[in-house]
Amino acid sequence: MVATADARIQRTHTAVVDECELLLASDAFDAWKGAENLQVGDLIACNNSFWYREGQSTTKSDYYLGIEVGDGPNFTLPPVVVRPNSWINSRFKRLAARELPQYEIADLDTAVGEQLLGLGSIVFSLAGRIGEPEAAEVPLVKVPHLDLLRYVPGQSSPAVVSGSVVTLGAVADLDGSWAAVQDAVAGTDGVDSGALGEVFEAAFHALQEASTRPVDPADVTEDAPSILSNVLERMEEQVSAFSATLQQHQRSPDDNDVYNELLRVAYNFADGARAFLRLMVGVCDLKPVLFWLTVFEQVELAHRFEKLPFSLVGKGKPSLERYRSVIANARNQAFHDLFAFDHPFRVALPGDALRSPELRLFREYAKRGDSALTFEDRGLIDLFASLTRTPERPVPVGFWQGNAEVMSAVVDTVRALRQALIVVGA
Repeated sequence: MVATADARIQRTHTAVVDECELLLASDAFDAWKGAENLQVGDLIACNNSFWYREGQSTTKSDYYLGIEVGDGPNFTLPPVVVRPNSWINSRFKRLAARELPQYEIADLDTAVGEQLLGLGSIVFSLAGRIGEPEAAEVPLVKVPHLDLLRYVPGQSSPAVVSGSVVTLGAVADLDGSWAAVQDAVAGTDGVDSGALGEVFEAAFHALQEASTRPVDPADVTEDAPSILSNVLERMEEQVSAFSATLQQHQRSPDDNDVYNELLRVAYNFADGARAFLRLMVGVCDLKPVLFWLTVFEQVELAHRFEKLPFSLVGKGKPSLERYRSVIANARNQAFHDLFAFDHPFRVALPGDALRSPELRLFREYAKRGDSALTFEDRGLIDLFASLTRTPERPVPVGFWQGNAEVMSAVVDTVRALRQALIVVGA
C-alpha cells in the first residue's frame, strides 16, 4: 500500500521528534548545555556532520535542525529547520533570539515535505528488498567441446555437463565447484580437463560477477532483506566476536593467538565502519532528512569516539582515518613481528667501506633521480637500505574496551539509517 504524502510527512515528523527527544536526553547534549548561558527564545542548532571530512566527495548540507529554548530552560519540540549564514562546525551552537530574523527558518512539516519530494528512488537501493540470485552464463574460451559456464540457482547437483555447457548450482566456493566440475567431466568424450582447468578460475570469477541479485527500491519494508539488513547482520556478528575475544584477552593477556584475533576483528570492522560512515555522511549531505532521522545515533557515535583513551579527536570531531590508523598500526606490529625490532640499527662503517667513490656533477636533468655518488658496493647499500621495521604502536586495554562501545554505536547507526529509509519510504 502506497502511503499518501500527508501520511509520509506525519510519519517522518513523529520520527524526527522522537530523535530529538533522545538527543535532548543524551550525555553529549547535557554536557554541552551545562557550559552555555541559554536564554528563552534562543535556537539550538545541531551540526549535521560530526566527522572530519577526509576524502569526502559531497558538500556539507546547510540545513540544520533547530530546537527552541523555553523557560527553565526547557526545549520546545517539534524542532524547526534553520539555514544559517555560514556552516556550523561545533556539535551544537546557540543562535541568539535577536539573530534569528536574519536566518531562513522553516517549520518541520514544510521542510520534511520539501525533502520527501526530492528524495528520488536511488537512495532506497540501500533498503529495497533483495530478490533471489539470477541465472547467468559466461563463455569458456579455448576448451574443446565446451562453450559455456552457466549458473542455475537451486540446481540440485553442484555441477552438470550437458552438451557444450557446464552448469553450476552455486558460485560461492571456487575449490568446491572445481572439484565438482572435474567429477562431472570425468570420462566425457573429447573434454580436455587440463584445458578447462587453465581457464576455469577466470571464468568462475566472471560468472560470480555476472550473477546478480535484483534489488527493488520500491519495496522498502521492515521485513525486507536488504543491503543494509545484510550489513547490519554482519556487523552484529563482528561486534559479538569482538566482545567475546576481548573477554578472552582480558583473562589471558599473554595469549598471542587471542590478541591477534582481537586485532583481526577490530581491523576488519574499522575498515568497514570507515567505508560505511563515509557513505552515510555523503547520503546525509545530499538528503538532509536522513540526518534528521538519525541525529541521535550519530551524536552518540561521535560521543563514543570522543571517549576513546587516545588522541582521536581534534576540536570535538572524531577522525575516521585516525581511528582506522590506530587499529591498523597495532595490527601491523602484531602481524609483521619478523621485523618488529625495538630500535633501528646503526652500523659504523670503516673508512675503506666506500671503495672507489665517484661524485658526478652537472648530470642531465632527466637523470636527476639517479644517485650522484657511486662506489663499489652501491648496490649492496641500496639492498640493505630497503630493510625497514614495523614500528610498535602499543594500544592500552582501555582502548579496546572503548572500541567495543564504538562498534556497538556503529551498528546502532546502521540500524537507524535502515529505519529512516523505511520511515520515508513510499
